[in-house]
Amino acid sequence: MRYAELLELAPELREFTSRIPEDLDGRFQIRTYPAHTFIHQKDSPLERIGILLRGTFRVVNEFENGNVFMIETNEAVSFIGEVTLLAGAATTSVTIESVTDCLVASVTVALFDAWLQRDIQLLRAVSRHVAAKLYCSSYSRGERLFYSAKYVLLKYLVHQAEEQGVRCAGQVVLSKTRRQISEEVGLTEKTINRTLTQFVKDGVLSIQRGKAAFSAGQYHRAQHELRVYMSQSKNGSNA
Repeated sequence: MRYAELLELAPELREFTSRIPEDLDGRFQIRTYPAHTFIHQKDSPLERIGILLRGTFRVVNEFENGNVFMIETNEAVSFIGEVTLLAGAATTSVTIESVTDCLVASVTVALFDAWLQRDIQLLRAVSRHVAAKLYCSSYSRGERLFYSAKYVLLKYLVHQAEEQGVRCAGQVVLSKTRRQISEEVGLTEKTINRTLTQFVKDGVLSIQRGKAAFSAGQYHRAQHELRVYMSQSKNGSNA
């Protein structure tokens, strides 16, 4: 597919690809990935670099014991495989899975690498993309090692409630399943189930149709519990 056709699909591309070399024009392959399918799997050889034109994908780390940890989600326009390329690695360290239907344009690693070396605008865009990922992952890195499962889970649930508009609506049922929560916070479903049961007993939240829910009062109580926990943690009295 030619570059002009890509711009019709995703005009945002122009911001960082306007200096595309002439010999690269027409070398892109287009592929659609249905929702919940693998775009790339961990430890697979990196053969092509992708540009997400439409849709949303998530980046996860899969472990031999079957557990999955979600690192991040990305929306169009985003790169696929750029971290592996810049790291000089031959295989990817993560799995990339489509959340919605995804439209991806790709070129070979060799062509993309040559493009990067000739186009400072693209290099800066890719570098910013990688740096943004590192910044976000670094911000709360290690939190699960130094805080209890109760605090980590409650903080996550409160954030999700805020994302879904609990401050305006006054009540919200979280859309996340327990499996999704497990993958995003790095806790087992068994731990999540046990902790949710305790939250219900404490009046911090309720369970509706199997999912965590907050009323306005419960949301404020949850915020208070987080402040208390943090205060106890700073004073060294947290259990």
